[in-house]
Amino acid sequence: MIDQEELSGTFVLVRPDLTIDPANKKNEVGVIRSADLRHDNFVVRFSDGSEGLFSSDALLVLRDTNEIRRDADYDETLLFREDYFDIMEACFLAESCGLSGLRAAVELSQKCPMALEYTMRPLNDELSLDQSKSIRR
Repeated sequence: MIDQEELSGTFVLVRPDLTIDPANKKNEVGVIRSADLRHDNFVVRFSDGSEGLFSSDALLVLRDTNEIRRDADYDETLLFREDYFDIMEACFLAESCGLSGLRAAVELSQKCPMALEYTMRPLNDELSLDQSKSIRR
């Protein structure tokens, strides 16, 4: 199961379609500074030094690159060529360029709606998936 320490340092994107955004950080990239899973509270730090408090359904995280690649390859004939290449570039960045690559992959997804759809998943879904894996064991 994902614990609070594992989430610290994770790059996230505040949902671009967030309707209530008191921190005014919709569609911005940040890093989880602290997580309280029990109360579904996540403190996110942004590049301007500000911080915001969000619930897991307000944050998007990168999906597993193998899943991204599999889904994009399956839909390759349906995607515009540029979108397919953006999705694959996000995978490459996430896999091979360390922390700066992870951030660049999230930023690329932030700017390309189709890449966003393929590469990102709500944090609450990611947490649910991880919890269901641990329950099955």
